[in-house]
Amino acid sequence: MSKKIRKILGVSLAAALTVTGITGCGGSGKETKISTGEAKDSIVVAVGSDFGDFSPFTTSGSAVTVTYQIYEPLFNAGYNMEITPGLAESWEQIDATHYTLKIREGVKDSAGNTFTANDAVYVLNEYSKDAQNSGYVENIDLEKTVATDDYTLDLYFLQPNMYTFMNLSTLKMFTQAAWEASDDKMVTDPVGTGPYVLSDFVSGSYAEVEARDDYWDGDPTIKTARFNVISEPSQATTALETGEADLVMKLQASDAEYIDGIDGLTTLIDPSVQAMMMFFNMSEDSVFNSKELRQALCYAIDNDAINTVAYDGLASAAVCPFSTEMTDYVPELDSEMYTTVDMDKAKELVKQSGITEGNVKIATDGSSQETAIAEIVQSALIDLGFTAEINNYDSATIWDVAENPADWDLILNMGASPSGYGLDKLKAFLGFLNWSQWSGPEFDEFVSLYEQAIGSESEEEYTELEIEAVKLVEEEVPVYTMVQLSNIYAFKDNLNFQVWNRDGVMVKDLKFE
Repeated sequence: MSKKIRKILGVSLAAALTVTGITGCGGSGKETKISTGEAKDSIVVAVGSDFGDFSPFTTSGSAVTVTYQIYEPLFNAGYNMEITPGLAESWEQIDATHYTLKIREGVKDSAGNTFTANDAVYVLNEYSKDAQNSGYVENIDLEKTVATDDYTLDLYFLQPNMYTFMNLSTLKMFTQAAWEASDDKMVTDPVGTGPYVLSDFVSGSYAEVEARDDYWDGDPTIKTARFNVISEPSQATTALETGEADLVMKLQASDAEYIDGIDGLTTLIDPSVQAMMMFFNMSEDSVFNSKELRQALCYAIDNDAINTVAYDGLASAAVCPFSTEMTDYVPELDSEMYTTVDMDKAKELVKQSGITEGNVKIATDGSSQETAIAEIVQSALIDLGFTAEINNYDSATIWDVAENPADWDLILNMGASPSGYGLDKLKAFLGFLNWSQWSGPEFDEFVSLYEQAIGSESEEEYTELEIEAVKLVEEEVPVYTMVQLSNIYAFKDNLNFQVWNRDGVMVKDLKFE
């Protein structure tokens, strides 16, 4: 019997504005079997990169895994991406742009400061000043949003927006008193209302958190959690096998079958909102200024082959411009350009483009997956009569490269969406970043459809506008998605692990059974 767990996320748009109960930890879909592990009150988690810092504004993946345990949001987008109460225990919609939030009373941070509605207002304003995170609050009317008393927050939006609550679930709350008392803006000494405090860390090595004895929501079963930085994937696998780790947050795909064959260990393959995308340089200086040539390459690429070669078959071939795990995916978005390899059609489109030769520069972040994908794309280009060079950069510089289209004709990038909505992702990459240099009436129409969609008053209206916007992207092809990824987690089989908020872990809900 396979020990592999497959978790499928599916949340309706309406759920984004509904207060519901958090799914219990027993609902992970794990098969029933006799545990071979021991019950204990500590856990060691292997993470793949250094933490950087522990401030509420950190965007480092490993740091966020730790700060989930220290800070809390007003609303949780936790298990199954449902919006549920956090520090805001309830809320009432007054009209399309006005909500009244009831802040949970008596909640203290780890320094003993009481969290109030005034602190929530302070945090919203601090996020508006942070370059990397200001987008999460760009739809908040900060002039009108006020605390009417210690535990009541009048929250105003600039316009109706289906994504705003999901974006707000990303914001980590803190008290003004703790923030102003911090010498380094909580980079090394975070203070939050969450169930744990940072007790020790060594940069590049580990971070350790300990359970608070005064946490408002009770005592966690796990009293100590240590997050070890293991950047080499094979070493993380070894750490789990030897018992040096209890949970690996990102197992490399090639080790999944091996781990599943070891008694006492199991894996969870979690379809992700992340997807591997290929951006076309649409500027006049690139061969991909031609829509027909962009379409031709898409018909020539075998997404199933990319999944097999680059991801050992543990991802999924794309069917539309974003992952089917996005909250707003509907089957009507699927396109044959994604699901069908048609070299005859591809070659006909090349002829229609009037561009039958040229050299294509492909940029990657240098990872083994992106390099393998680039080689498949290179082969497709050769079949269409072009030459192609692959230029491998690194993860630290690839975004800088993306912003300079003179360096590339095609660039690979793994993208998701903080809000969990696919249309929001497309707007971010094609509008805000716009690496593809898309412009003109079709671009203006896409932006208009997006703006109409996010202000929709019903799920039906949103979906109708979304389909029209996505079909426009599929026709113009500024970007093409090849595979939607899966996160692979590996852990001891007596641990009740569930994915928290897309790709995290909530230690307070864990226990060894």
